[in-house]
Amino acid sequence: MSASPIRKSGWAIVLIAISSISPLKAIVAKEPVIRVLIGDEDKAKFRADGLKSIIVKGVSSQPRKIKSLNIIYSNSKVTYSINNKTNLWHELPKDFNLVIKNADKRGVWFKNRRYAGELRVSLNEEKLKIINYLKLEKYLKSVVGSEMPKEFPLAALQAQAIAARTYALKLLGRNKLFDVHSTQASQVYLGLEAETPKINKAVRSTNSLALFYQNKLIEAVFHSSSGGRTENSGEVWRYQLPYLRSVVDYDQQSKNYKWSNKFSSLELDKIFPDLKGLNSIQITKKSNSGRVLKMRLNGSNGSKYISGKSFRKKLKLLSTKFELGLKFDHNDKFNLDDNKKLDFTYKIAYDLAPQPLPVIPKDYFLVVKGYGAGHGVGMSQWGAKSMAEKGYSFRKILNHYYTGIQIRSY
Repeated sequence: MSASPIRKSGWAIVLIAISSISPLKAIVAKEPVIRVLIGDEDKAKFRADGLKSIIVKGVSSQPRKIKSLNIIYSNSKVTYSINNKTNLWHELPKDFNLVIKNADKRGVWFKNRRYAGELRVSLNEEKLKIINYLKLEKYLKSVVGSEMPKEFPLAALQAQAIAARTYALKLLGRNKLFDVHSTQASQVYLGLEAETPKINKAVRSTNSLALFYQNKLIEAVFHSSSGGRTENSGEVWRYQLPYLRSVVDYDQQSKNYKWSNKFSSLELDKIFPDLKGLNSIQITKKSNSGRVLKMRLNGSNGSKYISGKSFRKKLKLLSTKFELGLKFDHNDKFNLDDNKKLDFTYKIAYDLAPQPLPVIPKDYFLVVKGYGAGHGVGMSQWGAKSMAEKGYSFRKILNHYYTGIQIRSY
């Protein structure tokens, strides 16, 4: 783990002896800058928002004020055009490093979003890497608004801000080129459009607060909803961390608290071509919170064991907390709670020793009835909403979902 920047809330007071009377000087700790990968492209366009120009460094000996910049990587060359003059292109050297910023608070347009701070563009691994450099608290105002609905109660948004700040601090400086992705690979970051006054208040009111366990920043992971109970980290990832333990969740309001998908035999043939389709399934291991850990699949071309995570990925399921059943379907709608219409032969299969597996008939659909969305570890966002609505503070919310942690300034 890389060293995390140290920051104290308020003022750092330093005594400097000049004469017999020593005055006090106040020094403000420097706010970290975070590097967010927002683009991995073959071509990119940047433009100003409004009348002010963007300022570009790297296309000439001096910074240039322009309205727009187009960049293309093709045939091992990087070329650019200015102000939409697409009939006039100039070549950049392979080791170029462009810096794009705007004095306008409305930021710089890239694709269909506006970004604060500055954008840096370089060629790395045969792609144009677009990295947004900006201060941590500004970044968080977008992350909180991108990760959690702005209508959620303030206490839930504050809890999200602290978890997101901790997550970002933990990753600062780990990689050479950038710190975090702008997608769910790290935390969702959608630029200036995600900010609202309420979101900004949640970030400002928790300024510098982060989560620690035994004086070290925690892995502050979070998810949408767990389906009634969060998961131990050791059931999802390699290590069991002492503060990421399974707890009761309060996410019943989530639209994904219950969900279902159904798959025809033809669809299963395409998803599992190595088995030449899927004839039968057996869940062989579940976690204590009900998530599928291991499964046995049987097809015309043999059988194999896979993890619940792999099965989720292949079928694009919302979580690994699911049950399996069969339904004979004539395009009639089915209700999640109508168990009479489903044959849940597989619901108890994981409790049994492996047996000859029942076959999924060709005219039946495989029904996956699931609960929650996401990996289920750490803070549940819909659970945080419910707790906030019941009057719990962000401190109570965070201490519920992260066991034994401390909340303090970094």
